[in-house]
Amino acid sequence: MENNEIFRDTKNWYLTIEPCVSLKSINFVTNHAGRKILDLGCATGGYCSNLNNLGYKCTGVDINPEYVEKARENDIEAYTMKADNLEFPDNTFDTVLLFEILEHVDNPHKILKESKRVAKKNILITVPNCTQFFELKSTGLTYEHILEKDHINFFTKKDLENLISKEFSTFRVVEDDPINLNQLSLITGLPLWLRLPISLFNKLKFIKSSLYYRLYAVIDV
Repeated sequence: MENNEIFRDTKNWYLTIEPCVSLKSINFVTNHAGRKILDLGCATGGYCSNLNNLGYKCTGVDINPEYVEKARENDIEAYTMKADNLEFPDNTFDTVLLFEILEHVDNPHKILKESKRVAKKNILITVPNCTQFFELKSTGLTYEHILEKDHINFFTKKDLENLISKEFSTFRVVEDDPINLNQLSLITGLPLWLRLPISLFNKLKFIKSSLYYRLYAVIDV
């Protein structure tokens, strides 16, 4: 097995695939965002395109000029900029999106501060969740996103709350995208007599996962 089959380098990954868009994240935007949106770290513009089709005005920014060029080829207003030094006036946008961005950057606080400057309504954040890292480690497992080469920040729910609280007073962070307990019980090798009731109780919603893959944050500015 090759190293790149285990550890994914996402630096240019979006050039090789169709734009990645999570329906859950789109719903997150439609539930909270204003009409004029800035997508920081827009990659090739998947979210901008989908949100524009829903009637929003979404502008994209990315540090990778090849991503920006591809986004523009799809009629998306996109610019090559650094997220911590945006070339927009104060209060240009209603909402700033930071979807899967803060885990990649050297100074997430500076990016939050700059996002606050250009946003009038709110900032919406998603990051991979690391809250249960040590519980998973004890079973020999880990979150898949830990294996991405360019992740340099690893957020628990408390970590993300502490980061946001340095700049904002009104915000909410939740864990979501539960990890399937049925699959986890199979992987960890529980005996069949335990796997079957876990599967049944999970399907009947008598038990809920305590493991969540992602953190979602809404910050009022």
